[in-house]
Amino acid sequence: MKRPVVIHWIGNIVILLLLFFAPQMVSASDKDEQLRQTMADIALLNRQMAQRKADATDIRDRLGLRRKAIEEEIHQEIQAKGIDSQSEALENPRVFYDLILMAELRAYIGRYTQKIGYYRVACDRLGYLYQQADDDLKIIHTLSDLKIEALIGQVEKVLDGYLADAQTLIIKTDTLEIDPPEKIWASFKADR
Repeated sequence: MKRPVVIHWIGNIVILLLLFFAPQMVSASDKDEQLRQTMADIALLNRQMAQRKADATDIRDRLGLRRKAIEEEIHQEIQAKGIDSQSEALENPRVFYDLILMAELRAYIGRYTQKIGYYRVACDRLGYLYQQADDDLKIIHTLSDLKIEALIGQVEKVLDGYLADAQTLIIKTDTLEIDPPEKIWASFKADR
């Protein structure tokens, strides 16, 4: 008779334990899914930011090649016309407009270089957050809900901050600082 009573009590204890721990097991499953979705969001945004960085690098490199071609054109014009001074260079229409074009190209190259740095930092930051989420996923059953919520909140803030920049590469032309032809001439002469 003792045996059925013991089995009955053990059965009740098992039921109580299941009732007590079941919400935590469901909660861990929810946390697991939430972290996996967050990691997928981070990975997608990281790929987009890496693509924008590659786009900016490609554009900057092509602008650099164009700038070198214009420098060579200026050099040829200077030699062909025997131009020695800044005033002569600024009076020559071809050299003058090439200097203006070089100034614009330098401004764009500088801005694209800034964008590349921005995208590099964004990718590094997203990589760090992804790794943090991955680490948390590995130990999810021991983490508190508060820590996971804090991480997800931090990730959402970062994702929101970078999301617009991940869609398209934009350079605002009205914010470019374009040097005057005289300054370009001075640096051109210093480089030669």
